Amino acid sequence: MRYQFFQRFILGFGCALFCGEAITGSYVWGQGTVTTPGISIDQTSGNQWEPPSAWQDESLPLHPVIENLCDSCCPDWSHYGIFDFMFLQRDNATSGTVITEERVGGQVVPLFTTRSMQAATAPGVRLFYGALGPDCMGWEVGYLGVYGMFGAVDRSSLTDSLIIPGINVPGWLTADEVRPTYASSLNTVEANIFTYRCCRECSSDTLLWSHLGNKPVCHCSNWLVGLRWAGLEEQADLNVLCCRSSSDEFTSYSVRTSSQMLGPQVGFRGRRQWKNWAVEGWAKAMLAGTLLSSNADPIFSSLAPSPPNQPFRGPRRLIDTGVGFLGDLNYTVTRRLNDTWWLRLGYNMIWLSGVALAPDQWDFTNNPTTSGTTLVGGGGVFLHGANLGLESRW
Repeated sequence: MRYQFFQRFILGFGCALFCGEAITGSYVWGQGTVTTPGISIDQTSGNQWEPPSAWQDESLPLHPVIENLCDSCCPDWSHYGIFDFMFLQRDNATSGTVITEERVGGQVVPLFTTRSMQAATAPGVRLFYGALGPDCMGWEVGYLGVYGMFGAVDRSSLTDSLIIPGINVPGWLTADEVRPTYASSLNTVEANIFTYRCCRECSSDTLLWSHLGNKPVCHCSNWLVGLRWAGLEEQADLNVLCCRSSSDEFTSYSVRTSSQMLGPQVGFRGRRQWKNWAVEGWAKAMLAGTLLSSNADPIFSSLAPSPPNQPFRGPRRLIDTGVGFLGDLNYTVTRRLNDTWWLRLGYNMIWLSGVALAPDQWDFTNNPTTSGTTLVGGGGVFLHGANLGLESRW
């Protein structure tokens, strides 16, 4: 349901931005008489119609690059740089497999699933640098990194009542403590070229902002195409303490996954700028080829195995390929600080699909030979949250 909403929102968001970039204008008949052969028309009103170039505000001169290439267009800058701090919350759309059970009143009931480890809000950064070039074309490069997405749960028992289902590791059927953890990070890099169309209109035509008197308004719309790479790195650890003794220690079922995505990206971006305020937003989509890998450490028991130091199950190394998708939405309000710098505050939604999630690789089938030999792809990650930062335009 969330992903269907996300897809509908992308279409609606892009349509709203596109429609918002329509250049409006008005004109009135001037006084006088227009005469053509056989026709005479009296005109009754006040002012002559003026083209959009007449709305040019002397306090915001056009940048020479824009002025020379696109008559009567804006903005007053040709380069931009963006730095945002990100604060994103991710979902945990893993398989929901039961990973810990507990004996309660003689019955075994589920305690933890792969979805129990909900990550807290994670920090990140976003960087962009771009320029408007000749022939109403521009380019930009960008980076997005989200770090420290971490979730954990913990349960202790004084009666050896905790059970790791399926896999019969000695001591894991009568455990005293179970502590699953889940960590992940996301990095993306993109390079785009885009067309730009920037023209002015009178702010009185925009009811929301007309009372501020911040005219003229500069509309910019960009259609962009480029190349994007995304890397999702994850680790899931199922830590189990068999016995509460001075010699016992945690043993774990640890899995690391890597999802590398590379493919073409298309998108639309719009910006509406007043004298001291601006709003902008974008919608981007990437269809990517994916390279998925999974690495599981050997599983040991804290109880003396036979022979000594022999793992219950050996390590696993798996690789697979597939197809994935990345969607990126942003809406930001900016406030001018001086001639160059702006303060930014906005909201973001990012969706990845076709990735390998680390908790989905846990395999609890009771066969040490075949357990964990299948890489489970097709997972999804949804992130949303705020951005706060600065941008420079010159």
